[in-house]
Amino acid sequence: MSEYTTQVGMDVHARSVSCRALRPDTGECWSGAFRGEGFERALLEWLRGLPQPVRCAYESGCTGFWLSRFLEGAGVACGVVAVSTMPRSPRDRRHKNDRRDATVVLREMCNPASDVSYVWVPDPQTEGARDLARAADAAARDVRSARQRVSMLLLKHGFAWCERTPSGNLRKTWTREWRRWALSRDLGDALSNRALEMEFGAVERLEREAAGLAAAVAEEAGRPRWRPYVDALVRLKGVDVQTAFLACAEFGDFSRFRSGRAVSRWIGCTASESSSGEADRRGPITKEGSSRLRRALVEGAASMPRRNGRPKRVRPGHEVSPAVEEMAAAANERLRRRYERLRGAGKHANVARVAVVSEMARWIWAIGLQVQRELAAA
Repeated sequence: MSEYTTQVGMDVHARSVSCRALRPDTGECWSGAFRGEGFERALLEWLRGLPQPVRCAYESGCTGFWLSRFLEGAGVACGVVAVSTMPRSPRDRRHKNDRRDATVVLREMCNPASDVSYVWVPDPQTEGARDLARAADAAARDVRSARQRVSMLLLKHGFAWCERTPSGNLRKTWTREWRRWALSRDLGDALSNRALEMEFGAVERLEREAAGLAAAVAEEAGRPRWRPYVDALVRLKGVDVQTAFLACAEFGDFSRFRSGRAVSRWIGCTASESSSGEADRRGPITKEGSSRLRRALVEGAASMPRRNGRPKRVRPGHEVSPAVEEMAAAANERLRRRYERLRGAGKHANVARVAVVSEMARWIWAIGLQVQRELAAA
């Protein structure tokens, strides 16, 4: 903090920004509020009029990183504070306004003992990859939700799929056979039948959109910027191209994490804590950080009970170095053994899966770092 003359806390909204500035060595304070289209240019001029150099910060949120990149490009240091780490007193909650929110940010910036953390600001290309990967993930979840509505509508009218395979297992739903069966059901009322047809139409439309986004992800994953990382990460069992690309986009720069423990905290798989005095209590996982990547890895770990010691078969075209191949093989074997050990110790299947996912995120980070080093040395 000592290298900056003036500290500026900001509260950023879609069409306005409120600022509180402080010069710690003299105690001088300034306030500013800028509204309307192009407020960022007026903000920049105001910041340039303060004692230099200036350091700014604002809370992470829906406004993203564009303002930080704009100010950094103009030569003004600007960070983004993780909103989840911002402490707020009851007074701050009772008297909430833009100026006070900016003051809270400024207070933490000037506090040497502050425990707030700053968000890593991605470059535009990485943020674009995140947007694409998150859109594809949201589209896939929309498809599942729409399909669930159809199934529940059929079940409400007494129709349940009971077809079985020759071995006695229940046949899968949402196959061509199942769709013909579902569309041929008469729900007993014209409006109910119409609702079923419209819900089916919504499913088909969402499926087309999801397929288009998945194809876009696969195309982007094959570009030079991402392909070395994607080719390496798909060597892990439970990680396909979509999940590998999502991991690359969410991590952004693998070297920004200094330890595997930091990765586990970032992905939200560490246990929460509520300890005081002699009481030492551990609770559920924190679920902080990237919920999309955590959910994708947990879903991929659903195959853990069926995994064996054989290496993963990867489609041709995903060539990696011997070092990456060795790391992926070691990761697959270690994760399988850990899951079996936890289940053997009586842990619930979901608890064991989350524990495996926590370690899998660390392996993804380690493999990403290895690829990053190889690219730098090439």
